[in-house]
Amino acid sequence: MLKQVGSMLLKVAILLGVYLIVFEAQKMVMGQYEGYKKLLESNVPVWLLMNFTAIYLLILAGYGIRNRITKKEKITLFEAARFTPIGTRDWLLSVMIAFGCALAFIGLMKLPFLPQAALSQMQAYVDIFGQAERFIFVLIGVGFAGAFMEEIFFRGLVFNQLRSALPFMAAYLLQAVIYSIFQPNLTITFISFFLALIYGFLFTKTGSIWSTISIAVIVNVLIVTAGESGVISGLPVGSPLGYVMFPAGLIVIIFGLLLVNKRPSGAQPTVSPFVAKLKPYFIMAGRIGLYIAIYYAVLQPLVHLWYNVLTQVDTLRPWLNDSRNSNWGLVLNDLIAVPIYYFILRRYQKRDLLQVCRLDKIPFSSVWKIALLSICMGLWVTSVVKIPAVSETFPQFEGLFSSLVGGAPFTFIVFLIIHSVYKEVLFRGLVFNDLYSVLPLGWALLGNAFVYGWLFFNFDPALSFYGGLGTIIFGLLYVWFGSIWAPTVAQIGLFATYYISRNLFNHYEIGFNGYFIALIALCSFAIPPLMHRLYKQRTSGGRQVFTAGSIQHDAGGR
Repeated sequence: MLKQVGSMLLKVAILLGVYLIVFEAQKMVMGQYEGYKKLLESNVPVWLLMNFTAIYLLILAGYGIRNRITKKEKITLFEAARFTPIGTRDWLLSVMIAFGCALAFIGLMKLPFLPQAALSQMQAYVDIFGQAERFIFVLIGVGFAGAFMEEIFFRGLVFNQLRSALPFMAAYLLQAVIYSIFQPNLTITFISFFLALIYGFLFTKTGSIWSTISIAVIVNVLIVTAGESGVISGLPVGSPLGYVMFPAGLIVIIFGLLLVNKRPSGAQPTVSPFVAKLKPYFIMAGRIGLYIAIYYAVLQPLVHLWYNVLTQVDTLRPWLNDSRNSNWGLVLNDLIAVPIYYFILRRYQKRDLLQVCRLDKIPFSSVWKIALLSICMGLWVTSVVKIPAVSETFPQFEGLFSSLVGGAPFTFIVFLIIHSVYKEVLFRGLVFNDLYSVLPLGWALLGNAFVYGWLFFNFDPALSFYGGLGTIIFGLLYVWFGSIWAPTVAQIGLFATYYISRNLFNHYEIGFNGYFIALIALCSFAIPPLMHRLYKQRTSGGRQVFTAGSIQHDAGGR
């Protein structure tokens, strides 16, 4: 018994030690680099995401080492944390309890008889963790990743270890104490203790970490969204609504817990036919959310490193500030991101990125038509943006093209090849594939265009419309030929045309004239027939390759 307790205490100490070391190491690094410190202080969710990602990777590595060097039964991190399915009833109860928790917390913030210090600390909690340059960082860092990794750590690992050697009630109370200690202030510590009791109870009754992850994600998303939208700040302290929200939230929580308590421990989950039909859509949304999170997690630190850290080095500053070299930053981003996508798919989804993207050969007779199509598209766009009314109304096009196709020839060629492949892997190989696995073609193309406009243009109307049209055309090429090479050829041809035409126009100082009108007309007449010919030449594999999406297969069919 003592040996079992000692082993458990050692494992818990190691887990908590990893947690503390990562957070302290981050503080030390921030203390050494002022620019890095300012970046994370103005983007607290990014700081949280980086810390939890480091903790997760260290623990994941620890389980890998343990399974290799010991003769004990092999167990993965996900098995240890109990990532077992939950039924429809358990999930709905988790959602109900989550809404009750969020309602009670917001109501508690508006009760005037609480000490001012407590009210200030709750407001500070919402403000600090909602502080970011973009709200999407808050949703990813606090709403999803933070809640997800916190529950893996505190319930899936720490609580499970405590339960392995201690009486249940001792382990149950101790996990709540440990969770509350790691909170930012005294008021949140007090609230988190009771929240951990709710999480621990639900985790015990359902036997799955998914139940507490569901609650944590929904609570965090609701609270930060209420903070961002002005709901919290717009509700004054002492408002009658606050008096209603707090007890109403408590009633919902208690009612939900009573229903959970009626569930026999260890009962097999049951899934309703309705939820079974929705499962492929949940999988699709989760995968695309993961791709977007990786996109930001790689790009944003590199942007900061490039413009705020490396530019402080005297020997590098002239080269970095030269606009002709700016594309090297995107090349670096692409070279880092693609292996991460490959690893995530291989390790956690048991899929091969190369097979997912489809690297099948396409006929040369189609290649030259795709290249000609992309040239016509490039000439059409560069001619249209030369029209004075267009260039004056939408100056963002000039900024876009000057940044992407304004580099030195060698820099641009490297960028052209690597970035074209990266964009097609992300937007066709990953995002579009998952959309098209559960949605009709038209909706999948529109969804792909929506994600492209979001990530690349931050929903700028003109740029998103321009990018969306190109995304739809590239998506059709991908479907018709069943190969990532078709849209990649189009990407390369399009941006090569941008580069050559813009440099020629600028070198010879060619302003808008009648020739551009003729060029616009010629390309407008050439693009539809080329698209029609490519549609006629689509490969048989391209017609059949998407008939059975991997998501329906994973989810048990439509």
